[in-house]
Amino acid sequence: MGAYLSQPNMEKSTGNGGSKNLNYGFSAMQGWRVSMEDAHNCIPELDDETAMFAVYDGHGGEEVALYCSKYLPGIIKEQKTYKEGKLQKALEDAFLDIDARITTEEVIKELVQIAGRPQEETEKVADEDDVDNEEAALLHEEATMTIEELLTRYGQNQNKNAKKPCPEASKESEDGEKSHAEKGINGETECGPSVADSIGKKPAGAENAAEGSKMRACRRAAASGGSASEGSAEKSGDAGPSCSSSAAAPPGSAKSKFFEDSEESGEEEEEEEGSEEEDGSEEDGENSSENEEEDDTEEGEEEDTDEEEEMCLPGMDGKEEPGSDSGTTAVVALIRGKQLIVANAGDSRCVVSEKGKALDMSYDHKPEDELELARIKNAGGKVTMDGRVNGGLNLSRAIGDHFYKRNKALPAEEQMISALPDVKVLTLNDDHEFMVIACDGIWNVMSSQEVIDFVSERMKTESGKNNPLSAIIDELLDHCLAPDTSGDSKKPKTE
Repeated sequence: MGAYLSQPNMEKSTGNGGSKNLNYGFSAMQGWRVSMEDAHNCIPELDDETAMFAVYDGHGGEEVALYCSKYLPGIIKEQKTYKEGKLQKALEDAFLDIDARITTEEVIKELVQIAGRPQEETEKVADEDDVDNEEAALLHEEATMTIEELLTRYGQNQNKNAKKPCPEASKESEDGEKSHAEKGINGETECGPSVADSIGKKPAGAENAAEGSKMRACRRAAASGGSASEGSAEKSGDAGPSCSSSAAAPPGSAKSKFFEDSEESGEEEEEEEGSEEEDGSEEDGENSSENEEEDDTEEGEEEDTDEEEEMCLPGMDGKEEPGSDSGTTAVVALIRGKQLIVANAGDSRCVVSEKGKALDMSYDHKPEDELELARIKNAGGKVTMDGRVNGGLNLSRAIGDHFYKRNKALPAEEQMISALPDVKVLTLNDDHEFMVIACDGIWNVMSSQEVIDFVSERMKTESGKNNPLSAIIDELLDHCLAPDTSGDSKKPKTE
């Protein structure tokens, strides 16, 4: 099944709570996915005046989502602008702050522990980097040597190697096959968004990171081989059921096969071009002009092919690092007095019911959107026909995913994938009944208005029965669960 289970995991993590000003319910369900990568915050008293509710939809692993759930509330409160009462700016600053922290060595080590990746694997990647640097220095040195010097060096090495027996398999390769011990991680924080907080896992195919897609490895990636060991970790808390993650680097044979194919195809093209030139010499000028046009077309096709070959995805360079090849969306709602302030990066969503009408408090960030596309191109990226940044992520803003944030000439908010949130503010009144915060597992199946109608109908029906709000969210999750894994749910137009 690849990225899917043979049967959906319909076990739910639910809860209810409240304060003197509001009530809330939450629920989380894994669904068809092999791991639960979502997390959330439900904190009715972030401080004496403020409540916080949030959903984090992880991709490439659960570690960044869980890290945000654990630390973002505190980071928000640390901001100078938060203490000054400038909540909109405080949320922007906090998103960029936590995104920057994810690149530090200390946080990467914590993400490795959350992800359940063994420390030996991280150290092995560092050793491989040293080897790559040594090889690069050697290649540079050889590029400046004369042919005589090269013959002397490799002629002597060949004679020496002929006398040596074949070495035994190194112990290091055996260590690479070790499986790590399962580790319990508690991803819990205080929980539950205002009136209704729904956290639904995506139905079939609705995945931010491209899984199972057959992309060509770029030439640089073809130089390294080996496989990353699988990792799993059991957790308790409201972030979801037990999680597991797996990743694999390109096989060791990828290099030789890749270049053999390239060389063979190159030779075939040369032969074809040669025959075309001979034919052209026997015919008139019209045919020669047609050949020139064909050559131009072939050159254009070759350039397109080169672009495809150079397209790299996280992990294709042989390195897998939490926060670089993994990330999360984040939609955070703060309620202070009569003010609702919502910050969003990604395609999770916050919707308010205003007299039964859906009021979107967030904007889905997709790569094909005009503003997002302009930023991606300016940062040196491209958006493929299926709406993915460099063939990878199908969203354009996220915390983490630093593989896409490596343009040193640009600030963090202008990278291909940006952590800068859009922020909306709403002054609450009696017309505002409840809000729903959820990941795209809900919004890929139902529009904002359909979700508001779904919840409104059941709130009226359940009135006076003392049924918890989480029961409505449980029903919503079941309603959005795909019947099978045959395809992605079609995303309806947002009302």
